[in-house]
Amino acid sequence: MKRFFCIFLSFAMIISAVFALPMFSIAASTDEPTATDVPTATIAPTPTSEPSATDEPEATPVPVTVEDAFADVSTPYIALMEAETGALLYQRDAYSRAFPASTTKVMTAIVALENIKDMNRVVTLGWRPVSGFGPTSSLMGLKANETIPLMDILYGLMMRSGNDAAKALAMETSYEVFGQDTEPSELIPKFVDLMNQKAAELGMNSTHFVTVDGRHDDNHYTTAYDFAVLMRYALQNPVFAKVIATAEYDVAPTNQHPQGMHFENSNRLISNKTGDNQSFLYQYCIGGKTGETNYAGYCLISACRKDDITLIAVQFGDSNNSTSKFYRYEVAKKLYDWGYENYCAVPVTEFGLQSEFEIQTAGFSPFDSDYGKLKATADLSGLMIKGSKQYLDAIKSDPSGVIVKINTDKAVAPIKAGDVVGSVEYLFYAQNPIKVDLVAMRDVAASSETTIEPHVTAFISSTPPPGSGKNCNLSFQRTPGSDQYSVWVYYDHTLYTMNSIEWHYLYCDNGVFRAAATADTTSRIDLYRRFYDSNGSAYYVLTDFVTDGASYVVVSDGMALCSDSRDGTRSAVAVQIGANDTITAGVTDKMVWQFNSQSNGYYISNGSKYLSRKAGSGVIFWILVFVLLLVIIIFIRILAQRIGGGRRGRRRRASTFRSTGGRRRRRRA
Repeated sequence: MKRFFCIFLSFAMIISAVFALPMFSIAASTDEPTATDVPTATIAPTPTSEPSATDEPEATPVPVTVEDAFADVSTPYIALMEAETGALLYQRDAYSRAFPASTTKVMTAIVALENIKDMNRVVTLGWRPVSGFGPTSSLMGLKANETIPLMDILYGLMMRSGNDAAKALAMETSYEVFGQDTEPSELIPKFVDLMNQKAAELGMNSTHFVTVDGRHDDNHYTTAYDFAVLMRYALQNPVFAKVIATAEYDVAPTNQHPQGMHFENSNRLISNKTGDNQSFLYQYCIGGKTGETNYAGYCLISACRKDDITLIAVQFGDSNNSTSKFYRYEVAKKLYDWGYENYCAVPVTEFGLQSEFEIQTAGFSPFDSDYGKLKATADLSGLMIKGSKQYLDAIKSDPSGVIVKINTDKAVAPIKAGDVVGSVEYLFYAQNPIKVDLVAMRDVAASSETTIEPHVTAFISSTPPPGSGKNCNLSFQRTPGSDQYSVWVYYDHTLYTMNSIEWHYLYCDNGVFRAAATADTTSRIDLYRRFYDSNGSAYYVLTDFVTDGASYVVVSDGMALCSDSRDGTRSAVAVQIGANDTITAGVTDKMVWQFNSQSNGYYISNGSKYLSRKAGSGVIFWILVFVLLLVIIIFIRILAQRIGGGRRGRRRRASTFRSTGGRRRRRRA
């Protein structure tokens, strides 16, 4: 029994001795910690600063002061606009809130025209479009069950200012946009929503619609400027332009109007109405729309064209108690006469505007000597600013009201000289904007044309515990051997390799890299990923995560891991880390390591060789094992011989005693 115990003890000693030496392979272990997935992160090449511009301080918009040519005019809200550029030639409280009355129907017409596919379609009206109007409502004269083309209803809307026509067009538009199953009670509100959406689209920021015909509501309002913007847009629609320019129109007979209908344009600048004692015709007028309520007063929005110059006049708020309904036409003619007489165009270059700017680009190469700053120019030659003579003279005498706004959304490298990198907008006293492209004056290389999405693997949820307490050197193998730790894990700025019982961390000390058994004694490891700028130059950017297949410089305390060997360690080479945690110089091929996913970590290679933790000399190890086994075997044999020899001696003595004792007893007998 003791012999078997000794043999068992001997084998236990052999196993303990073998496992006490650092010789294990990580590949065969099944007890490694399970990697915990972490969210993937996009590694963006630096610099990543947003493009910006060195803007001139913005001047506070101050209305230009000119002598009021219409001091004798009582109309409270006026806007006189040049249609091509949107320049205001004259304004009086054009940005103050006013009620538009039936000029609202300009928006009603545009929304209908842009949403009804076929205006020649014939419809049969129900009772809803022709009901709900008071005795003083302006009506086209539609009747229930009337069958009539939509185009005729449009003429009734703009020439006769028919509230019933507005309602009919609004309902038909909503049916076409929202479907025939739309609840009748929702048709008008949905159309009003379309009106407000269009207003927002056009930049009519001080406008809100509640009704489709302009009947008064305190929340139904606009400004003279906003409606000038609307009219400028509406004139671009050929159907709208044709309708408002029509002096008289005949509707063909219908089932409810066997004699048809005859319309005269309510705009006296276009048409003399039957019974008028005075003519207000203006030969250059190309259309308009009238309006009137007790709250809005007399309103008129109109347009004229002379010498290829189109002017738009908006007049709101003439008192219908103190002025005649014809007063608005007298004022309109004065506005147009003055506008055409005083309208002029002046080269922008005469105003001494800044045309060269320094802007900051984004995505520039770290090799860029100016760190992405770029000079860009705006070509102002041939550009004209249009307005009244008084207005332009006032700007020349006091340019402080000219605001310069720069947009550099296109200033993203790579950039070539001559590329458009943004725009500059000049606003003359907060109006009459002129927008010009900004053109780059030099090339700017990009940091990286593409950014690879990271494939993150081999992470654990916490720092691993210390291992066996041994420190080891590093080896460099063409093929990861079974006696080498060749799979590395990068976590929280530590780089380590391990098997089921040991962990070893990469660290730098006295100009070399080696492995340490505890994280406490190691220095921080940073990985700098390689990118190429648009010129093909390599640079390296600090990153927190590993991307499978990417190449990195491994850095600790400003020293980079090099593949050169120094007595079983790896050399450390000083590197210069620049702005934005970027390395742009001093990196050789021996300092660039590729990370390839393997098991729950990475193979780290330089060229065709792999970084491993060195377990020690294999020859010495096996010699020690052999000697230890030999000593144990000799010890066991000696022990066995001693135990066996003692037993045989006792058996011989016992046998001799028995035989001798027997003879003595026989002799005595």
